[in-house]
Amino acid sequence: MKMILSHPEKCVACHLCEGACSFRHEGAFVPAKTRIWVFDFIEEQLYGAVTCFHCADAPCLANCPTYAISRHPETGQVYVNEDRCIGCKMCLVACPFGVMGYHAEKRVAQNCDLCGGDPQCVKVCVYGALEYADVEPLEWAVRLEQLERPAAAS
Repeated sequence: MKMILSHPEKCVACHLCEGACSFRHEGAFVPAKTRIWVFDFIEEQLYGAVTCFHCADAPCLANCPTYAISRHPETGQVYVNEDRCIGCKMCLVACPFGVMGYHAEKRVAQNCDLCGGDPQCVKVCVYGALEYADVEPLEWAVRLEQLERPAAAS
């Protein structure tokens, strides 16, 4: 599965990734409408970007009362079907990383859609703090998947 990886040791908190994201999705540079967020702990000189992890167990998906959140069968990407979303924000509460967003004007949840496989945030990151790469599922995610998989018929 491909996802956006953050390398905080390279991040300078320029916020270009946020601008690229909002411009790609909204046609304007509006930080409030981004799907990637830069955290900056100035005193510690620690910076980095976070976005949807497309979790194996996807609490946002499990807690959506209208089944507006699904997983793409080929890519594994978690995505929001805006036509089904009622804007209840249950997914925002369920996300353990706080990266599920909410579009106030459209009144729907939103998350990183990886720009259809061409993430603009990665393209504009001149410092190499963001990378679009293949990742192996985490060990706990593999174990969880095995537990949830129905036992094979004997």
